[in-house]
Amino acid sequence: MASITIYSTDGCPFCAKAKSFLAERGISYEEIEARPGSKAWKEMKEKTGSGSLPQIVIRGEPVGGYSDLVHLEATGELSQRLGEAEEGPVSPLYDVIIIGGGPAGLSAAIYAGRKVLKTLLVSKDIGGQVALTYDVDNYLGFSHIETADLIAKFDEHVQKYGVEELVGAEVKAIELFGKIKKVITSAGKTYFTKTVIIATGKRPRPLNVPGEKELIGMGVTYCSTCDAPLFADLDVAVAGGGNSALEAVIDLVKVARKVYMVSLTPLTGDQLLQDKVIASPKVEIFTEYEFLRIVGKSAVEAIEIASLKTREVKKRDVQGIIIEIGLQPNSQLVVDTLKTNRIGEIAIDSRCRTGVAGVFACGDVTDVPFKQVIVAAGEGAKAALAASDYLVTQR
Repeated sequence: MASITIYSTDGCPFCAKAKSFLAERGISYEEIEARPGSKAWKEMKEKTGSGSLPQIVIRGEPVGGYSDLVHLEATGELSQRLGEAEEGPVSPLYDVIIIGGGPAGLSAAIYAGRKVLKTLLVSKDIGGQVALTYDVDNYLGFSHIETADLIAKFDEHVQKYGVEELVGAEVKAIELFGKIKKVITSAGKTYFTKTVIIATGKRPRPLNVPGEKELIGMGVTYCSTCDAPLFADLDVAVAGGGNSALEAVIDLVKVARKVYMVSLTPLTGDQLLQDKVIASPKVEIFTEYEFLRIVGKSAVEAIEIASLKTREVKKRDVQGIIIEIGLQPNSQLVVDTLKTNRIGEIAIDSRCRTGVAGVFACGDVTDVPFKQVIVAAGEGAKAALAASDYLVTQR
């Protein structure tokens, strides 16, 4: 006879999760169909004291629902209750897992460490979006500092508090509901935590035209600060009409032979920047034009653009293109779970709460205005402090 009994019903998502959870671990169970109001449901309610589904009973003792089952697994208690010997170490249960290694995530890690929370930071890299820039001259305490040095100082500060880091890992899925959350990496490793802080930042918005993906790193780039020097004495195109695009043109004018600026709209950036760009004899501006394709085999060779008004197609020979048409939030993991605004930024309150208990967000992935390094760092601190307060109330 199975040691575990699950009271469940068809169409119940957490019933399905509980059964899948046990099946993945090779744990057998007895399932009892308990439609609300049925005899089995009344029996379940009398035995467990709850009418919500699923209800799980281990060796005759009710333990709760799906999230309670995950908690038992995270703490190692599930194996003990089943009378099984542990096979290797139990996965640790973290107080907080921070997803993202930019200024917001690193700041959150520092404050979580200061609160002596068992903390894991998971990120593909350290530095995040700010690593795409060369230097920073508006961070408090530094009139000018190279980005690599600033990031190194951030990470050194984090390590001072003994925060665990899992760098180079990509999060594939997150389960955010229940007292214990699950963070699953693309390598198939599962981590358990009481709270989650999402600090995944933003990424450059692509043009989505033929030739773009194929030529990334071969003339197609999204960072003028990083790559403008590579286009010395070459002809280059810049996509966009806002401040970032204008600044890219200004960077390129210093080194390039010719710069073509292509924007879907009239220029929208600061007038001071517009004046500088317009005044340069090296720059040719195409407003209300769209990109049709980027031409090239092993490197960028040309661009094709079309007028939105006349549909006239123009081709310009270039050896590179810098795409500066904005950023999009890295919220794809939670866009169907958490509330977001029209552009996909996670909606948070003044304490970085997302509306799901124990789940916080900070930095550029959120709807907080003014995307700056110092703002992201401050929001990361708030998120960690809010997570700490939440944990106090749960004990």
